[in-house]
Amino acid sequence: MRCVAIALTLGVSILAPLTVVAASPVGAVADVAPTTSYYEQDASATSLYLQGETAGQAAMQGIVILDFGRPASDGTSDGTLAFGQTFVSFANIVGAVQNFIIGYYNYAPADTTIDVAVGTNDSCGTFQPCGAVVCGCPDEPSNYITWGQELAGAVVELRAWAEQYRSVNAFTDTVRVAAGDDAEPAFDPGYYNTYDVMEGYAQAVGGSVPPMVDYGSADPGFWTEDQLLQIANGFAPNVAMPEIYSADQVNQWANLVAYANTSHNEAVTIFGVLTTAGGSVASPDAVTQMLGAVGGISGQSSIPWVSAIT
Repeated sequence: MRCVAIALTLGVSILAPLTVVAASPVGAVADVAPTTSYYEQDASATSLYLQGETAGQAAMQGIVILDFGRPASDGTSDGTLAFGQTFVSFANIVGAVQNFIIGYYNYAPADTTIDVAVGTNDSCGTFQPCGAVVCGCPDEPSNYITWGQELAGAVVELRAWAEQYRSVNAFTDTVRVAAGDDAEPAFDPGYYNTYDVMEGYAQAVGGSVPPMVDYGSADPGFWTEDQLLQIANGFAPNVAMPEIYSADQVNQWANLVAYANTSHNEAVTIFGVLTTAGGSVASPDAVTQMLGAVGGISGQSSIPWVSAIT
């Protein structure tokens, strides 16, 4: 942190060359305290600034997910339908996340590092399965591959902006921006839209950075194991951060790690776990249980990210 004037931004970008910073390797953060992630009701500059301020004051490190809701379009621009049932464009989201970052930089102690994931999900309504190329919900984007590319554009812009803002203001903290998807098979049984968003995002970033964090579930009975594996680990940017709201979900993800190992000779690293106040597994228990379940399969002994979403 360095003391600077508090300011809210409405999404005006500071242009700078993209600084590429690799995703945190497993083991880079030991015994990290849980962060707080958010289901965003809208893209309020004030709300996001206060969330960043809270994270900074708590010296949060690891990852914070800002979930802005499912892909959507208002007919003119693409964005998301936030949890307050408010359409927010990608431009709105960029401005909101900038304010989170400013709040964090202004209040965090020196030399902290945090990853901020701009999140979405693969549902078009609570427990409303898709089952077709277009789910049939209001305000869907016309093309999910294009939408994934636009998400990538917003994340790349934010990642560069955060580094430039840090440099201009001489902060010693580091904020890195990633993407995230609460990918749940039951919300998209046909697998069409989830795949297309991931494909579009991967095409646009053209490598592994910025990462795409899969903080969804691995529910059996909807997607094949290969499809589950593709979303968790199959595209170059993808990293797995399982949603662990119950002990069953620990077992489902462990089964996927085992399947990757035995059927494809593929090692899946669990980068984090996401819990919720409404779940039956607390954050520290989720880490312990996940490591206990996958350690004997992959040899993984630490998990760098843990967050509770509210």
